[in-house]
Amino acid sequence: MSTQIKVTTTRSENTLMFAVPDALLPYGKSIPFSQPGVAKLHPVAEVLMAVPGVDSAWIMGNEIQVTKKVDVRWATVKSRVIEAIRKALENS
Repeated sequence: MSTQIKVTTTRSENTLMFAVPDALLPYGKSIPFSQPGVAKLHPVAEVLMAVPGVDSAWIMGNEIQVTKKVDVRWATVKSRVIEAIRKALENS
């Protein structure tokens, strides 16, 4: 069975929030990342930064805020982001 991921919008049209069932980081901790080198700090971050069209992300508890590049449509990126999150969670 695949991991349930709830997607919600934010005030920015370029950013979506992806919530997973279990915390990825301890309460009160977060990791913002926008470069592949920083992404190596967390397996979910690493796979997200490899998704074409992802500009940056921020992991907070059980939520992952993902910002796409301005010239890319969510219709192109969203399913890839969900699949990357699932793959990272299944391999951890």
